Amino acid sequence: MTQEEQMLHLGIASEDTLKSESFNTVVNHLIESTFNTFVNTDPSENEKRTVAYYQYRALRDVIDTMQQNVSVRDEINQRNKAEEE
Repeated sequence: MTQEEQMLHLGIASEDTLKSESFNTVVNHLIESTFNTFVNTDPSENEKRTVAYYQYRALRDVIDTMQQNVSVRDEINQRNKAEEE
């Protein structure tokens, strides 16, 4: 499998996952949980707030990476289509 084919496959898999109801349910639950931890801690509880912040950032990084995979796939498909014409 070429690198381009791998990137296309990763984009397809990422899009399928992002559209998955189960995935979104879990992610939304985790985001809600980290938000609740953050807002229900005192400002003096730095460690708990920091952990919640980094958990949220990690979730965002996963989603952003998957969205980037979809964008790369779309760019490859557009380039291939333009080359065929």
